[in-house]
Amino acid sequence: MIVWSRGLGKLRLPLVLPDATLHVKQDLLTMEGEIEPVCWRYTIRLGPSDLADFLNILARPATASFLAERGGLLLPFVGRLLLRAPGILISLLFARRRPQKGT
Repeated sequence: MIVWSRGLGKLRLPLVLPDATLHVKQDLLTMEGEIEPVCWRYTIRLGPSDLADFLNILARPATASFLAERGGLLLPFVGRLLLRAPGILISLLFARRRPQKGT
């Protein structure tokens, strides 16, 4: 992911999401890390509706076309998704069965 703002002028900075530290909080996910080479700390906060919006974007035909047009990204993407789907579903089922804190 590339980060850009008007204050940076023409400078674009890489934001390497896999290197971020993920924190799971009661009402949101927080990803934190540092942008090199400027050593800026960043925090991204995602709530349930943000994640649902991302899933809706991924499900659009335009997203599939975008991936398909870029050197064979679509099939590896779908393959990884299918491999991870069972684990995600199991995690969701167990998360719903665990008692919530304070109850």
